[in-house]
Amino acid sequence: MADWIIVTEGVKVAKDSVSLWPQIITAVSTITAALGAVSLTHRFTRKREQAAAEQKIAADRYFIATELVFKLEDYAETCATVTQDDGEPDERGFYRATTRVQPLEFDDVTGDWRALPASVMYRVLEFHVLQPEASGAIAHAYDHDSPPDFSWAFRERQYQYARLGLRALFLAKRLRKITGMPSSRLDKYLWSPQNTLWQCWRTERKFRNKLRLKEGS
Repeated sequence: MADWIIVTEGVKVAKDSVSLWPQIITAVSTITAALGAVSLTHRFTRKREQAAAEQKIAADRYFIATELVFKLEDYAETCATVTQDDGEPDERGFYRATTRVQPLEFDDVTGDWRALPASVMYRVLEFHVLQPEASGAIAHAYDHDSPPDFSWAFRERQYQYARLGLRALFLAKRLRKITGMPSSRLDKYLWSPQNTLWQCWRTERKFRNKLRLKEGS
């Protein structure tokens, strides 16, 4: 009798367990769906935040690039003018430069520098070192040249500004490219600043290489 009661109770428990399975399955499915929904929501939120951050960086980069590009190109144009400056005599007959170049400064740039690639930011700020270096080379040439024409000093001045102008121009081109700006018009014609700077730089490099070979022979 006791065995029969045990068997009966076992059957009853089994029946109850079977009847609970749909509820268990439904609960598990609900929890799984809820977790999946949370995961998808988190993923979409993260992608949305990432896209918003990338858009902000792109906008900040374009803004500061616009400020820098025109500074660099204006500077390159002035440097190109210097390469054509052979000086004019003053009241004593000493030749003086007719073109003045304002130092390239970035204190008034209001954009976020962090939006720029690190290599570009370095190249821009490098002008704080390159300009005094060029001025030193020019001053040295004047100190060791002979009046009244100072032909060697003017040649050194043209060469140094050709180097600076080309650096500025190519840096501006790079900024235009990485931000999707229209291409520069400073290389369109034979008399454009880029071609003027290139011509001066190449001519002087050839002259210096020949001079170096001559001194070494």
